[in-house]
Order: sequence, then structure tokens, then C-alpha cells
Amino acid sequence: MDAPSLSVRQDAITPEYFIAHFYEYLPRYIAGGAPTADTRDTYELAIRLFLHWCMEQGLHPLNDVHDYQIRVYMEEMRTRGYSAATLMIKGAAIRAFYKVAQRLSFIAENPCADLQLRNPQHLDEDYKYLTVDQIKEICEGLAADKNELRRLRNLLIVYLMGVEGLRVVEVMRLSDEDIDWQRGRIEIRGKGHAGIIYPCEETFGILRAYIEKRGAVPPESRLTPTIISCANNNPKGRISRVGIRYVINKALTEAGLKQPGYACHLFRHSCGTNLYQETKDLRVVQETLRQRSPKVTAKYAHVHDRMERRYTRGITPGLNVESVQSTPPATSEK
Repeated sequence: MDAPSLSVRQDAITPEYFIAHFYEYLPRYIAGGAPTADTRDTYELAIRLFLHWCMEQGLHPLNDVHDYQIRVYMEEMRTRGYSAATLMIKGAAIRAFYKVAQRLSFIAENPCADLQLRNPQHLDEDYKYLTVDQIKEICEGLAADKNELRRLRNLLIVYLMGVEGLRVVEVMRLSDEDIDWQRGRIEIRGKGHAGIIYPCEETFGILRAYIEKRGAVPPESRLTPTIISCANNNPKGRISRVGIRYVINKALTEAGLKQPGYACHLFRHSCGTNLYQETKDLRVVQETLRQRSPKVTAKYAHVHDRMERRYTRGITPGLNVESVQSTPPATSEK
């Protein structure tokens, strides 16, 4: 039998080669061996930043980094103002790096083994969403744009996110080939797994009008980008995530609704919240947003329940507000 090729010989991988080329091995050990391009890129960036920090500190990533150094690094990231969700991703990426190193027998223990990574789940604290009327107000502002192509495109973006619940990356990756006009459905290419949505007639109407105005555009990697850029430096090219965020932030600002925490994902939350208020059916919300865990979807019912019931209503002193707004009777001073 011939000797195995170097590509399958683990003993041919040196520690220094692994550090410099970790991205070649990482995908085999995350997301069941089939991570999305977004996951690969996110993990790679986080690991590169960590390796750069190790170099600045004079630490060899495999020989000098232990539990204490990991905690110092995470503390430094926290002081830089990274959110808990971002810290969780960074920690998960570094843990994966050392998991691979451990599997390749470069280290005996994973220095991230005891690192607690939690993405805090807030049921309604800091929970933000737009009402149907507020989304309508945003659309009315976009409808005033004199540029018809840009007007229809921006309205479509808001409908896809605020009415149909798509994520930014899903809007960006939408291609004409994903649209099934006969069945009235769209295949979604996005976060981790594909899905099918069945948009309402109003969304499909805007989509059809937009594509008719847009006309033919050159394909990219054999797929025709649906949402295109209107920028001079990328005419008829696929819009970027930055471009979508610009559209949303500008629309919120012009509607007088922009405030901290109000960004693209706000529209997906709005879809979930408004849909539950309309249907009172968590299964419908879960299927529309394509969420795997019912616990994630349950937050929409929790927020709606607290808004509707106002539990403290039954323990008030029963004061008449109008009576205290009027001038109180004069009292004699003793």
C-alpha cells in the first residue's frame, strides 16, 4: 500500500505551520464540519486578532497561553466596549482554535475549557421594535424619493425585513433564481441553513415592480443579484451589507425614529412582535422567522403579554389624576 499523502498525515503538520495556517483546519472542527462562509470569516478574524495580541504580549499561542492569559485577553476586550454577544463569538472562536490544536496533539488541555460564554437573553429589557404605523411612516418617507429605482429598492428592503422578517445577510444574498413566481415563494440563502418563505401579496407586488424597473443585471457566480447597489462605484452590482445598513439608518433618521439600538435587526424583531400581536400564534412567528428554538420565539409573546395585561394595574391606590392636576383647596397653616 502506498504511503498516505501529506494532506492526511497529521504528523506532517508542525505547530508553527498550524499557527500560520489554522484556517485550513478550523472548518473541520466547527459547525459539524460544514460552517457557512460567514462563520468561517468571523472565526478567522477573531482568531487573527487574538494571535496578534499574543505576539504583542510576547506569548507563544501554544506554549505560553493558559487559562489566566485567556481571561486577561477577554477582560481587555471587555474594556474596549465590545458587547456581550460579540465577546461570546470571540471567545467561541478562540476556544475552537485551541480545540483544533488539542486534537492535533499540540497542547494537552484547552486553555478555554473553563471560559464561560453566555449571550445574555433579555426578555423585554432594552427590547425594541417598530409598530406597524411606524413602519408605514418609514415607507411613506421612502415613497417620496424621486428616483424610482432607488425608491422601489428601498421599499422592498423594508418590506423584506420588517414584514417578512429577513436578516440583512439574507436580503443581500437574495437572487432572482431564488424567486418562485408561480408558487409565490422565495428560497432564502443566509444564516447557517436555507429556508423557504411565502411573502404576502403586497411584498410580492413591490418585488415585481422593482425587478421590472431594475431590468437585467449581470450575474455574479452564476446568480443574478436581486437587490442591487445604486452607488456610482458599484452600478448594478449586488448591494453590500454596509449598503443595506446605510439605507435603513437613513430611513430611520429621516422618519425621526433613529435612536441608540435602532438598526437593521430592529425590523426583524418588529416582524416577530407585530406578527404575534396579529395572530397570537407562536408557531406562525417561529415559522415566519425560521427560528429553530421556540425559546427564542417566546420573547415576542412575553413582551406582548406584559404590554397587554399591565399587571400592576390591580395594586394602584386608585388616585384620580385629573383631581390632582387641578388647583388644590387652600389649607390654613398652623
